[in-house]
Amino acid sequence: MLCWLSLALVLVTNVAASTDSPSPESKELSGAPSRCQARAWVRAPDMVPGEVIAGDLKIKLDGPCSDAGSYALGLRYKEKVFWKLRREDAPIPKMPKLTYNWPVSNSDLFRVGPFRNFGNPDYNETEWNAYENSVQNKDLWSIHEEERIAFEIKSPLVADPLSTNFTTRFGVMVPNTNYPPGIDCRVGSMSNGGATDMISSESIYEYFVEIGFSNGTTSEIRAGMTAFTPFYLSTENNAPSVNVSLSPPPSHSRAGFNMKPSVDRLQSNYTIEVSFPEGAHVYQNSSVNFTAIVHRTGYTNRTDIPVELCAFSANDIEWHSQELQNRLQPFPPTIKALVPSVDSVQHPAFYVATPYPVPRSPCRDIKFAATPAPLTDESHILSTSSEPLSLSLYVDHDAIPDFSTYYQKLGHHVKLNLHIAPDPSEPWDNEFQKIECEKQIANADEFDWVPWTPPQTRRRFLSGNVNILSVIPMQKQEPARSTPIHYLSDKARQPVFVDSSDIADLRLMLPEERDLIAPLTQPVIKVFAKGEELPRRYCPGGDMRYPIYVGDTWVKKVLPMAAEGQRERDTLDHLLVVQ
Repeated sequence: MLCWLSLALVLVTNVAASTDSPSPESKELSGAPSRCQARAWVRAPDMVPGEVIAGDLKIKLDGPCSDAGSYALGLRYKEKVFWKLRREDAPIPKMPKLTYNWPVSNSDLFRVGPFRNFGNPDYNETEWNAYENSVQNKDLWSIHEEERIAFEIKSPLVADPLSTNFTTRFGVMVPNTNYPPGIDCRVGSMSNGGATDMISSESIYEYFVEIGFSNGTTSEIRAGMTAFTPFYLSTENNAPSVNVSLSPPPSHSRAGFNMKPSVDRLQSNYTIEVSFPEGAHVYQNSSVNFTAIVHRTGYTNRTDIPVELCAFSANDIEWHSQELQNRLQPFPPTIKALVPSVDSVQHPAFYVATPYPVPRSPCRDIKFAATPAPLTDESHILSTSSEPLSLSLYVDHDAIPDFSTYYQKLGHHVKLNLHIAPDPSEPWDNEFQKIECEKQIANADEFDWVPWTPPQTRRRFLSGNVNILSVIPMQKQEPARSTPIHYLSDKARQPVFVDSSDIADLRLMLPEERDLIAPLTQPVIKVFAKGEELPRRYCPGGDMRYPIYVGDTWVKKVLPMAAEGQRERDTLDHLLVVQ
């Protein structure tokens, strides 16, 4: 049975103090002889509550590294939040008007300057300097970055001190505690700042290797990031019908044009009645069916009519910090889940995404009853409805499952976009659209002589959200023997490194027995000093290859074995974790 003594010794080394952000994947080690470089790689399945997983570690030293005397494998989960918010009592002044010119001359071949790629705009320098000074005044912004390390564990490795290239196996015993799903920090981009508010969050499960040297110093290198697949209890999947209010999408400023929509008090009001007959719970990489009915209430002498309804799923983030309440970002960052690929990367210079089919969530034409002829010349208010529309909403394979974390609540909503053919008397949404359309209409006789197509019929757009969608991890999990504890609970426990030789015996134990071995979490919170705040810290380089996702390398190892019919438990090792 289980070797309790060896396990206890491992446990002693599992609780470690927090450290600063890890070093890059390959680096010249501080404290080591000059030109000594180290790299490390892990391949392992995702963590699942109540499981014991096995993984592989490879360490490679290049150069004169004879002073490297000890090694330890580490694993941590950390999450952070960043915001840059404009003070409500100090609004940003209006951006000065920019007039763009696109001269073509020989002198342009040698043009330099900050605006060389932006059409050489003309602007009022005094107005621009006042605008720039207001935006760059740090006293008018609230800037904050905070990090929470939920757990950090380490385990010493036994290695030949003369070896510079070696591999070893390890085990991780995961307690019956639900941690957040793994988020791919390599995905998504955001504005560098400027005159807009910025709100961002990051989280990462990362393996690292700590190398100790004979002079007493240590150095840390990254070995890859992993993910966690939370367990979701089966609940009633009954979704009530909801009525969705619609509104024009937010307009964005364009220099020189008034983008504020005009008010039309005679404009029709539209709502959409949405129902999910099969429920609103949906797995990643699957679809959910729903029905929609478009309702119009308006004057009978108005000819506007709904033409098309489109639907797609989108991230829905609810921030827990009071300071972030009711703060909106013009362009929120993209959030994707870490999920294993089923095809290996063909070339190291490129990142190959998971080749899942990507069905597009459809749009549907709307069949709408015409206003009765006797009423078209009268100003009566009438409510009419479309025929029911059947739609199928697709959720991506890398959609983030619903989960409440320390800094935010991750969820989803169904976004509905309604396309309307407006009444000719309705004002334009903005002056820019009106001017462009008038130009095209005036030159309509030229379209037979140019290759591009005539402008489409004028459309007005309304949008609204349905906040009842619930996304569940793609893997359909087996029933848990007991309900996992949420990682923010005082009773939450952290993973434990175990010897690979103890994995088989540990799997024979009940989850409740294994939980007694795992220590309680001891989270650490760090607030970054003023002037050191960064919106992105865990994956700042923009290279989609790094940090590597160890679930991909694990799949790369085990899938060929499965294809060849090899079923050894120590090699395939709970394939359910990565399928």
